[in-house]
Amino acid sequence: MILILGGTTEAFRVAEELLRQGKEFVLSTATQYGLESFRERFGHRVLNIIFTPESLKDFIAERGVSEVVDCTHPYAEEITRIAKDVTTALAINYRSAIREVEKCSELDYEKAVILENFGAAADFILKHGIKRPLFTTGSKDLSFVPLLKGIEIFIRVLPYEASIKRCHDAGVKRPNIIAMQGPFSAELNRTIIREYGIDCIVTKQSGREGGFREKVEGAKNEGIWLIIITGRSDV
Repeated sequence: MILILGGTTEAFRVAEELLRQGKEFVLSTATQYGLESFRERFGHRVLNIIFTPESLKDFIAERGVSEVVDCTHPYAEEITRIAKDVTTALAINYRSAIREVEKCSELDYEKAVILENFGAAADFILKHGIKRPLFTTGSKDLSFVPLLKGIEIFIRVLPYEASIKRCHDAGVKRPNIIAMQGPFSAELNRTIIREYGIDCIVTKQSGREGGFREKVEGAKNEGIWLIIITGRSDV
């Protein structure tokens, strides 16, 4: 039995390959949206679980898991640490299939700014007169919203009720919540920038599969700021 961690494109590819090989596996995603999306293809092999060290140990024992394949997001550091620690303690195989992120040093764009967290991003936005930033960093951490009072914040999230509710509860106006399923081309990013009057995109180094290059191209072609969050998302 193989346990796949993550609701990413990499997780889908690994699951597809295991399915083709006829191997037993279970896939765990941390979101309800991921559960619904992956179950369309893989059925009840897909579970919605947020693991702690103890619950992961118990799950591995109960299911007879012999290998854990880590396909989580590059910034999901906590579950990766848990998976490594637990597999080491239980002496079972851990394999990383986490996507590589693109190096910011290779962007060659004068309006690209590399910052460590959302607090630094909020400071930059306020100091540089940015009025209509588009955050493409998800809905799990919206701690920057109260720091940007008076700024017309836009957020692009997956079209799932919980994501939209988190944004609205945090104080983001409903018309400013762009609920869409990717992937997003550079041209679609440019269209969104123009339609909403966006003057800055805030993103993470999400790698090729996360549409990072398309966001860079969209920002460059429209001549707007691009803020890249490289560290943890805490303010």
